[in-house]
Amino acid sequence: MTDTNPTTQTTSGQTATNQTGSAVIDLSKIKTPGTGKTIKDFQIPEYMLKEDKELVDLIMRSESMNDGERQYWFNLTKTMNLQQVEKLREILLKERQKLAEIEAKYGVKKQATLSAEEIAKKNAQMEKQWKEKQAALKAREKQAEAEENEDEILAELDNI
Repeated sequence: MTDTNPTTQTTSGQTATNQTGSAVIDLSKIKTPGTGKTIKDFQIPEYMLKEDKELVDLIMRSESMNDGERQYWFNLTKTMNLQQVEKLREILLKERQKLAEIEAKYGVKKQATLSAEEIAKKNAQMEKQWKEKQAALKAREKQAEAEENEDEILAELDNI
């Protein structure tokens, strides 16, 4: 299953296509959901990296697998026959399709990952809002105490 057609890789690192129109996958930029691991964190058979980048991509991006399961499937593909590999590919493609359908139907979107700078900015903003609320609460408490003291003083004067 070796692709003899030349492929084109853009300088910006975007996906390009070969002469047959199939996508060229840049495996170095793929990160696993949740853990953010790359292909360097797994032992992937060399033939998969050269001949079946699509399956590597599907396994790496699968949201139903943890990293141990990913490594298991990379190891198992060495002993799988062509039909079994294609069945695995179908399952992973169906998973991706179903998740896309759910996202489209319910508007479920992955939360954007914030940079450390953005997190710090958000934390500072939340802290400022919290301090403002605390200050407003203390001011209301002081006012309530002052009114309470006035009522007590008037009550004492009435008792005289």
